[in-house]
Amino acid sequence: MQSSASQFTSPVSRAEDGLYLPEGASIFTRLRTAARALRVLEKHPDDPVAAALLNAGLDGDIYRRQASELSKTDFGRALLAERPTLQKGSVDLVALGKLPEGTVGRAFAEYFAKNKIEPFSSPYEIRNEVDYLIKWYRETHDLHHVLTGYATDAVGEMELQAFALGNLGFRVSVMILGFAALLRPHGLPPMWKYWSRLEAAYRRGKASNNLFTVRYDQQLESTVEELRAALRIPALREVP
Repeated sequence: MQSSASQFTSPVSRAEDGLYLPEGASIFTRLRTAARALRVLEKHPDDPVAAALLNAGLDGDIYRRQASELSKTDFGRALLAERPTLQKGSVDLVALGKLPEGTVGRAFAEYFAKNKIEPFSSPYEIRNEVDYLIKWYRETHDLHHVLTGYATDAVGEMELQAFALGNLGFRVSVMILGFAALLRPHGLPPMWKYWSRLEAAYRRGKASNNLFTVRYDQQLESTVEELRAALRIPALREVP
């Protein structure tokens, strides 16, 4: 019997890169496609096609469970029905940059300015709740950096993956951490040198509330500390 994750296909594909996930794909096909997608993302971190395939291939069942749990609450039903977005073109970073210091919106705008990047942009139509949650999680990734305090350097990205693994159990995070340990891209040191930081990030993610349980679009005028408190994210402590 195929796992429930195989019921999900990506809404996008790119045949020249081997990025295609057929309906009812086996675990081997999903792993092969995910590996190809990860290789593309190593060179082009913002590639929306590769990102969608990576998530749909490995974590479709996790997103489906998240959608199912959300549908049981008024908050979740509103999220899934309204499908808010923080993607490029939907947020005014200039206006957010004028909000008071310490607010989520101000920190969000400063994050993009500091890192000289732009918000994520999705090129595909959202067909269902799983597609939407994959897109929503990708759009809020940058806010997760702001809320957790993890840097955007290579080690900081691995810490955020460990946090997401503890919080949501994503297989994508396992694959990314595994590739980082084996291939050490982007100048990563050997993983044993920052293993204690990954352990701390995993425990911190596990102790926090589910990252899907807040409407980030409605919290832009809240302070970063208020949103951290709402998600019960433990204070970031220095780990050797």
